[in-house]
Amino acid sequence: MYKEMGKMKKRLLLLYTGAALLAGLLYGCSGKVPASGEKVVTEATEEKENKTQSEEAVLEQLAKGDRKVSADELADYGSGTALIDAEEPGQMTYSLVMPQIPESDDAYFYLFTAECYEDMQELSGDPEVIWEKGKISEVSFDYEEEYLFRKFIPALLVEGRYVPAGRGVYLSNPEVLAENQDSYPDIESKKGVLLDPTMLGTKELTELEVKHTIYNMPLSILMGETTDEDYPTIVYTFEGKEYHFNGKVVNDYDGLFSYLETMGMCSTAVVLNDWNNAYMEMIHPKARDQKSGAYYYMFNTEEEEGVKTLEAVAEFLAQRYSGGEHGMVHNWVIANEINQFKTWNYMNTKDLVYYVQEFEKSFRIFYQAIKSKYANARVYFSIDHDWNSNHGNNKNYFNARELLAAFNDAARAHGNYDWGIAIHPYPEPLTRVNYWSSENDKTQDAEVLTIMNLSVLTDLLGQEEYLDTEGEMRSITITELGFSSRSGEKLQAAAFAYCYFIVDANPHIDAFILNRQTDAPEEVVSGLAFGLYEYNHSEKYLKEVFRYIDTDRAQEYIEFMLNILGAESLEEALSWAE
Repeated sequence: MYKEMGKMKKRLLLLYTGAALLAGLLYGCSGKVPASGEKVVTEATEEKENKTQSEEAVLEQLAKGDRKVSADELADYGSGTALIDAEEPGQMTYSLVMPQIPESDDAYFYLFTAECYEDMQELSGDPEVIWEKGKISEVSFDYEEEYLFRKFIPALLVEGRYVPAGRGVYLSNPEVLAENQDSYPDIESKKGVLLDPTMLGTKELTELEVKHTIYNMPLSILMGETTDEDYPTIVYTFEGKEYHFNGKVVNDYDGLFSYLETMGMCSTAVVLNDWNNAYMEMIHPKARDQKSGAYYYMFNTEEEEGVKTLEAVAEFLAQRYSGGEHGMVHNWVIANEINQFKTWNYMNTKDLVYYVQEFEKSFRIFYQAIKSKYANARVYFSIDHDWNSNHGNNKNYFNARELLAAFNDAARAHGNYDWGIAIHPYPEPLTRVNYWSSENDKTQDAEVLTIMNLSVLTDLLGQEEYLDTEGEMRSITITELGFSSRSGEKLQAAAFAYCYFIVDANPHIDAFILNRQTDAPEEVVSGLAFGLYEYNHSEKYLKEVFRYIDTDRAQEYIEFMLNILGAESLEEALSWAE
């Protein structure tokens, strides 16, 4: 049965029932009534009949509507919004706007819900709620937990079947559900670093006065049963099904994020879908090729089992790290450099729109879960520096500019939300350190997005169609960028200092997280010695510059930096990147 009947149908049922009862009372026994009462009964009956006929005429007119709309046109005809009542989170409202009232079999709209893997064109079963048609209409009903990840789809009854009358939209304000309503931390500095876990709790980390940190979370090590009896498997129940998480690995993350919270650092976690034979349902059917050589793979949003497992993982992580005894994650990055689909988010397709639509579904799942636990968390996906460099050939990667446009379209199609961008604006090539000496195209046609032409990105995101739900610029953060010391430690330090000053002066960039605290051997062999420390933990010149760059002592390093840059003043140097 329907969860809630429309008000008009209820009124009609009462009218018909009342009329039948009245007739039974008047004529069911003797068939006679006093002459004095006959006039009263006749007038009351006529009044009810006239009211019924009037309402029937209204319903008939609503069924007829203002115009006949084809099923294809109907699919995009209405514009809906689904909101939880901020005052009463147990209630929600769905609003629908139509250009005109379409013709249908009756006078009502029907609201269905569907998971991201379900075909919205095949609506079956009972609708969640029905209500009277109108150009502008809304209906309120009880919120159910299952709605968090479901689309709300308006429909009409046409020739005996339900036909979508607008695009499905997701719940627009999951943050209302969050137990943690704390504000996002007001961080006094934009300085951050990719941590070396072996330095946690040591002066090599604490004396750096880091304000932003980042850490990877490969799902293959998180999911599954533990092999350490001291840390039992964590059993998490989601929608009646049990999911297993490695107790030892989760405990390690608990310790990490709790420590970083205690140290006053703003933590970012990067969720990575690496290969896992035990959980193949997590990988998209078009990405199940381990021979591809990719590091990470597209999430599975095409199949029910994959989607349900993904929802469970998202709920588990969001709930555990939204503040409390297990620590706090303020920012989440979902996947890595998604425009590099051959390497960092593998999927066997060259179809940009299809690829992005599949990714956006998985991103939205994480977003809904995270925001429903910590209202002011920030959720990002990342892109690299290849802005326009593939010249129309999607064989190996997608242009970041085109991917952003496609993601924005996919997101808005099902309700705008506050996604953010994590960028990796390395020089080209990655081994280049004196990035300021190269030409930097500052138009939308730029091939590469670097620290010297960030206006290319901010100009795009400043356009009206890219703004967030409050009409503001989206959150942008640099979650990976580094400069190699192979060309000289002082050159590396100057490159970092100049980059930091550029970011610090840019009101649109929230943070600059350096790659990395300690050199990684696998990168060093390629000439990429990005760390503050050598692999053996010996300090580089960069370490002291990094330590003081956001303090009163920053002035001590400006002259040395300007001499290497060849600039007369910091203002002149900053003007090069405007």
